[in-house]
Amino acid sequence: MLESALWKQLGDATDFRTYCESWLALQCSLIVQANAGLVAAGDNVVGPPIALHPAGHNTSHLVHAVTLAAEQKRGVAELNDSADDAAPGPRAILAFPIIVDGALRAVAAIELLGATEHQTRTAMRQLQWGVAGLRERLLIQTGTQVAPAPARSEIALELLAIVLEQKRFRSACRALVTELATRFACERVGIGFVKSGHCDVVAISHSAQFGHQMNLVRLVGLAMDEAIDQRALILHPPPPDEVNVTRAHGDLAFTCGAVTLLTIPLFVHDRFIGALTFERPLDNPFDPAAVSMLDGIGTIAAPVLDEKRENDRWLIVKARDASRNQIVSLFGPGHAMRKLLAVAALALLVLGYVWTSLYRITADATVEGQIQRAIVAPFNGFVLEADARAGDTVRAGQLLARLDDRDLVLERLKWVTERQRKVLEFEKAMGDRQRSEQKITATQIEQADAQIKLVDEQLSRARLTAPFDGLVISGDLTQSIGGSLQRGQDVFQIAPLDSYRVMLEVDESQIADIAIGQAGQLVVSSLPNDAFPLTVNKITPISKAHDGRNTFRVEARLTETPAALRPGMRGIAKIDIDRRRMVWIVARSFLDWMRLTAWRWFG
Repeated sequence: MLESALWKQLGDATDFRTYCESWLALQCSLIVQANAGLVAAGDNVVGPPIALHPAGHNTSHLVHAVTLAAEQKRGVAELNDSADDAAPGPRAILAFPIIVDGALRAVAAIELLGATEHQTRTAMRQLQWGVAGLRERLLIQTGTQVAPAPARSEIALELLAIVLEQKRFRSACRALVTELATRFACERVGIGFVKSGHCDVVAISHSAQFGHQMNLVRLVGLAMDEAIDQRALILHPPPPDEVNVTRAHGDLAFTCGAVTLLTIPLFVHDRFIGALTFERPLDNPFDPAAVSMLDGIGTIAAPVLDEKRENDRWLIVKARDASRNQIVSLFGPGHAMRKLLAVAALALLVLGYVWTSLYRITADATVEGQIQRAIVAPFNGFVLEADARAGDTVRAGQLLARLDDRDLVLERLKWVTERQRKVLEFEKAMGDRQRSEQKITATQIEQADAQIKLVDEQLSRARLTAPFDGLVISGDLTQSIGGSLQRGQDVFQIAPLDSYRVMLEVDESQIADIAIGQAGQLVVSSLPNDAFPLTVNKITPISKAHDGRNTFRVEARLTETPAALRPGMRGIAKIDIDRRRMVWIVARSFLDWMRLTAWRWFG
């Protein structure tokens, strides 16, 4: 509702003062973190403002920025810390002049409190766009008609396209200054960028290469420094009302002969990054339209060139500058959250160095029976019945399965019948007193007895029984009734229920810390709420590849044998080593990797 009312007042304003008051209130409501603002108009912009929001606000903080914007005739931004107890924190003063027909008509300024860098830039753009409304209002009141300038826009876009076409920073600079010299009838155009506190000449029109120690290049750089230090556009010979120092430009003009010089500082975001210097014959000076046009081109091209310069730096230079910016942000003004995070990280590091905790090695674990008994097929045969399968708990002597023994019964009957026949033959030989025949039949009787014993043994093995109380961990013949088994085929695996071992898969980088007798705990996936104590009792000195890493098998025994535990369960085991610094425990893997990398490259 307040914003709608302000827009209505702005539309209903009849004079410039009322319009400025409504406009200023609207701007302060639209700009984030805006604390106050003013609009100064007339010949004396540092005098009492024609509009102030809020009314009665102290304008002492705004006067310097308004004066600077009026002198330089361009937008300015001042950043400092607020000393007011009522509003402490960083303060930003943004001021933007309103120029009509080359003459300063007014200055608008906004004060921001506690604004971030992004918010300050956004506010500067909002103020620049809003000032266009004040300028349009002045033009309407004075009856001034603004002539369209499509040609200027076309030239600016063409020059921007030339800069964007170049892939490298220096080639873009050369293309820009050469095109500027051609289009604006300049004898020489140079461009430089600030480096280590001074302006370094990067490109000169129509010159592919030039020596940086040349006297001309040095003088051009000094002229650029002069404009950047004063943050102002400098024209030489200076106009009668010039208040800026032009000594370096005078030296450059004396060296080059009778020339007219124009230096335009390049401004990006919140800093001056370089300057453009133009040279023309003395009989062809720079008129206000050309100065305005060149200033606009510099404003458009500066961000593009600055981006190309940043991208063309060496990677190590980018890393250095990024580190320096981070250090400046950390120890400089502002950035309270970053400082808070840095202090928290430092405190955490100190705490991790002082605080000691139990160092434990984590490994995948599998529960196995202390012993495992295999039940195998005693002979070639067929499954007659199956009473047990994997997962069943069995007692000693319990029937697990039975093989079809009908062939063996017939085989036994055959040998029993054969033995009886041989006994009759033996008795007949004894009656006939045939000693040789007696010996032969006696031997054949013994053979029959041996075969009968063999068949009896096979018949007894046809019943597969449990050798002890335990758990069937593998084997299921319930779906194979009538199927064939081969002699020696593994049918069942049985493990006892009161004796287990835990097999750990320890990573090779931690196996050196494992020792026999160390204690730990086991948690299996099926019983995540219970931890079972264990003790290491054997280390296997053979590694194997597992899941892309090498592991050693470590055997541990359970201190207690819980009834809920079963062979084949998998989980996680932790072995207690000793107490060490927490920072070492957290960074152990990284430190090991650093040692191996250093050994690989420098060992």
